[in-house]
Amino acid sequence: CAAYHKKHGALRHIAQYQQPAGVVWDDKTYLGDAYATFAWAVYVAAVTVDLDTFDTHVDDFVAVQEAGHIVHPVFAAGQIEGGVAQGVGFALYEHVTWKDGRMANGRMTNYIVPTAADAPRIVVEFVERPCEYGPGPGRGAKGIGELPLDGSAPAVANAMEQALGVAVDTVPVLPEHVFALLAARPTGGAS
Repeated sequence: CAAYHKKHGALRHIAQYQQPAGVVWDDKTYLGDAYATFAWAVYVAAVTVDLDTFDTHVDDFVAVQEAGHIVHPVFAAGQIEGGVAQGVGFALYEHVTWKDGRMANGRMTNYIVPTAADAPRIVVEFVERPCEYGPGPGRGAKGIGELPLDGSAPAVANAMEQALGVAVDTVPVLPEHVFALLAARPTGGAS
């Protein structure tokens, strides 16, 4: 390598993405296959809502991903577990407060995030449907990075709605919000 550098100079490789034949996207009409490597998922949460304290705990969480060929199953499962834990925080703890146009609780002392004790048991399953144009060894990988955060908070909110019998349409759902939701019901209490 050193001899090559001395004789020819530094190595350089330039590559540019070329859309594969048969993959068509029309940006004007929004027709075609713009994102062939999109991944899909289904998330289900099981929660317990304490009707004395109005605290919610996520007991179990099942995350099923269709993310093409899974290049490294352990790392991929860790990505999903971390995203689910973040989504639980988004659903139940992470309440941003604003004062004079600035975040008033931007410190770890007053912005609550979940700890390991707050994380539920998370079951991760993968359905492999390799994408013809996906990257990775052996090809067929799809994106997985943001997938678990997109669906985990809504899964928690939906489980709370099922448990409480009231519409839960905002996050985070803090204990005071659970109290207000139950107090606003025509029957005045829990089902």
